[in-house]
Amino acid sequence: MSPTSYTFNQAVSQGVQGSFLALMTAFFLESLENMIPWLIVMFFVIICDLVTGIRKVIKKNDKVRFSRAIRDTMGKMVTYTSFVVMVSLMNTAAGGEYDLDKWLCLFVCLIELCSIISNILQPHGYYLDFAGILNIIFKRISPDITSEDWHEAVKQEKESMKERYDREESEYGNQDTH
Repeated sequence: MSPTSYTFNQAVSQGVQGSFLALMTAFFLESLENMIPWLIVMFFVIICDLVTGIRKVIKKNDKVRFSRAIRDTMGKMVTYTSFVVMVSLMNTAAGGEYDLDKWLCLFVCLIELCSIISNILQPHGYYLDFAGILNIIFKRISPDITSEDWHEAVKQEKESMKERYDREESEYGNQDTH
């Protein structure tokens, strides 16, 4: 192999890599324009969940474990940031025709909204039954929703919050000893 052909192969390889890098940078920058609003929305939804979670613990007269709260919040931030990046890249790759980022991020916001509502209701002895809520949503097509359906969706606690908390602590162990 002559030195000239090696230089030519190296130049072709570097040219292809440079072109690919330029295309990927443009693709990522276009996706980033879609990501930023959803990252802001996810941040505020997570903060609302954190605040209502702390409020729930205070209203139940339980000990606020900030290390657990921050750990759970940071976990959600990492998960949701990854999710937003993924759906924004998918939306850009699909040409933006289907608004995948909008619908999938709204779905995650709906999940967090259920968590926020649950945090608000639990100190008052109520919890949300997500299967019951889905049942109501799917029955929404039919106007035959009864008050029994609503009672199935939002049930009053059968065990006290303190008993549930103690049971969860014994199942998971005390994770805040570090």
